[in-house]
Amino acid sequence: MVTTLWGFLAIATPFVMCMIITAVYTEHKKQIKKLDNETLKIQQTNVQNEVSDAVKREIEQILNRIEVLETIVTDRNYDLNEKITRLT
Repeated sequence: MVTTLWGFLAIATPFVMCMIITAVYTEHKKQIKKLDNETLKIQQTNVQNEVSDAVKREIEQILNRIEVLETIVTDRNYDLNEKITRLT
């Protein structure tokens, strides 16, 4: 009876230890994957913000250029200069 108990313990203990190690390793991999996903989401958000800021700056520059062109075109001196250029 004692021999079978020791035999059972000799077989069961390494098996249980392997199961515990596997469970801990699997949980650790899940946590690492979760952290990686969070990092990727943060990086993606940062890239989106950078792109959005760049687009806003570009639109502002284009609007400023349009404003300057509108000023030039609606300026009466521009029209006068155009007429003088046509005469020569």
